[in-house]
Amino acid sequence: MGNMKRTGTATRILALAAWVCLSALRAGAADVKVYTSVNGLPSDWVTALAVAQDGKVWAGTGNAGVALLDPETGRVSAYRAKDGLPSDEVTSIALFSGKVYVGTADGIGIFDGSRWETIRKSGTVTFRNVRLAASPDGKERWASSVYLSGGTVRFDGKEWKFMGGEGRGLFNEIEGFAFLPEGVLMGSGQGTAYLHKGIDVIPMTDGLPPTNIFSVAAWKGNAVAGTAAGLFERSAGKWVPVALPAGMAGKPVFALSVRDGVLAVGSQEGVVLLGGGKSPLAFTQADGLPPGKVTAIAAGDGFVAAGTARGLAVIKE
Repeated sequence: MGNMKRTGTATRILALAAWVCLSALRAGAADVKVYTSVNGLPSDWVTALAVAQDGKVWAGTGNAGVALLDPETGRVSAYRAKDGLPSDEVTSIALFSGKVYVGTADGIGIFDGSRWETIRKSGTVTFRNVRLAASPDGKERWASSVYLSGGTVRFDGKEWKFMGGEGRGLFNEIEGFAFLPEGVLMGSGQGTAYLHKGIDVIPMTDGLPPTNIFSVAAWKGNAVAGTAAGLFERSAGKWVPVALPAGMAGKPVFALSVRDGVLAVGSQEGVVLLGGGKSPLAFTQADGLPPGKVTAIAAGDGFVAAGTARGLAVIKE
């Protein structure tokens, strides 16, 4: 009997050791490639990301325009103010109706593949430090001008419309948009989440700490928000914290991206992948990410692009 107990204990220890090794292998199995000004990017300071249908990555920078990166070949094409971009200071990127929309510090740049067009104003809204988002169905694009004379507008493919609550003059500090079945979620830098539903604007604050909202997304049919106090999900009419791996819990979450049921989280400590029927995966500087917080993120087919002030990481599983 004693031998059987020792044998059973040894078996459990071996199984546990194997599980630990497999978990470590899975966490470290990703191929991380970093792009900086040394190998093609116009600047190390990456501020915005979007993945095109062909898998290429549009990367905006804080001081040198935008770049189009092919992760398969490493080839980079760059566009700056001298090429027609409104400004070299890029704040967001959205892909809409076959065109690339780039929010900058001084207007929206629209690229059709050959030339740039610039929009600097819509009605009373002057476009400065623009945050952009395109709806998944491709029918509309939303923009927020984070500026004293800014506001929130919607473009339906034909015309712009002011969306500040039907004349309420709100929403010149919206940092992100998410498209839910019941309406458009807007996250304010002042810490309030709003649901734009028809002509109504409904505050959604129950459970959110009094802190900044940096990003929002729609995940598994629910709203999620990245805040200075961590990641939150709206469930049963209130916001609840989402558990992140040790070292990341409660830390600022700056960027969110969803693809095929997987939520990619850009945080102060690195990248976390949630969902998809797998355990959370975390990637940090120890796994090859550039140093610094991840402030831009975009999920592609089989990879995640993460932007920092020290470069762009492409993580392939």
